[in-house]
Amino acid sequence: MSAEHVTLSEAKTRLDRLIGKARALLCKPIGIAETLYRHRVEQTVDLSQLGQYRRRSYDWCQEICHALYGRRPVLNSRYWDQLFDPGVMPPDFLAVLGRENQRQDGIVETYIYGYVFNKVEGILEILNSVAKCAPKEFDLKSFLNRFEGDRRFRRSVDKAYEIVVYALFSTITKYLNATITLSVDPKGDILKDFQEFAKLVLGVDPAHPKIQQPARLYRVGTANAADAGLDMWANFGPAVQVKHLSLSPSDFEGICGSVQADQIVIVCKSVEAASIEAVLSQVGFSSRIRGVITEIDLSRWYRLACGTKYHQTIGKDLLRAILEELALEFPLTQADRVNGFLAERGYDVKRLVGTWEVRGEEAEEGDE
Repeated sequence: MSAEHVTLSEAKTRLDRLIGKARALLCKPIGIAETLYRHRVEQTVDLSQLGQYRRRSYDWCQEICHALYGRRPVLNSRYWDQLFDPGVMPPDFLAVLGRENQRQDGIVETYIYGYVFNKVEGILEILNSVAKCAPKEFDLKSFLNRFEGDRRFRRSVDKAYEIVVYALFSTITKYLNATITLSVDPKGDILKDFQEFAKLVLGVDPAHPKIQQPARLYRVGTANAADAGLDMWANFGPAVQVKHLSLSPSDFEGICGSVQADQIVIVCKSVEAASIEAVLSQVGFSSRIRGVITEIDLSRWYRLACGTKYHQTIGKDLLRAILEELALEFPLTQADRVNGFLAERGYDVKRLVGTWEVRGEEAEEGDE
């Protein structure tokens, strides 16, 4: 299909679908905006020639993400190239957007960055509500409902769930003063002969064959990270898999097959007791699944941590941990960066009316 046979409505529908699939950073929509910017202002890009911008658009996206978010996304090259596949935003559709973008002095660029601005406002509302909330007033369900009920963040509710799990687990582990000990056999020649290996890999040597350190949990990554099915790992053994879902026996099998760890802790919304029994009765599963934690358990522990007994200690640190993880997961917290960028480019979001009005998009299943 040539650009002459693509309507503006069809091209905008493709763009809206791309925005609807995007997560917090809106990397691919930003890649489109920057390609259109080069085409309109610098006039260095011919939108009909895919080779002129397929790879360069990734570099442009990285530059803008660094300016807006303070970090450069690291994305698989094939994943990025799919942006311009026939079913996503091929040259003929992009050319139509380019013509309208030129005709209306950057309206498509403004539209895309209007969604960035929209998400900034949304995440700042959530951050401010947590920052102003006393531990006794914090309610886990209400917090998660802000993501589930806001169209801007429904694609990110799984990350919000992971954040509250990590904040709770890491904070309680710290207050338990948990420690782990690693020791090796100091006898014989092996430690002496392989002392360089032992020092570099295990942290022990012939003079110090035993070490002790605090027990800690770590999140594998934030948005767009390839985590191979692993959400958290602990330096004391188990891997933690977090699913904002109600799990079935087949889900358990999938988790055990994707997570390479001797012990797995599974966190989910809910699960029937019969499902747990069915899974644990299978050979190989019962020895690997240390436990299953549901949202009911999380809510109970949150009430205890933020209640009268612990609100000045565990509760305060718990909310602080949530804020820190939100800032890492959603680096849309520097409103001045975004406002400065909009002003520098001359993007006036007040122009976004009618066809180009920014709306909260329904979350769609997608790859970003």
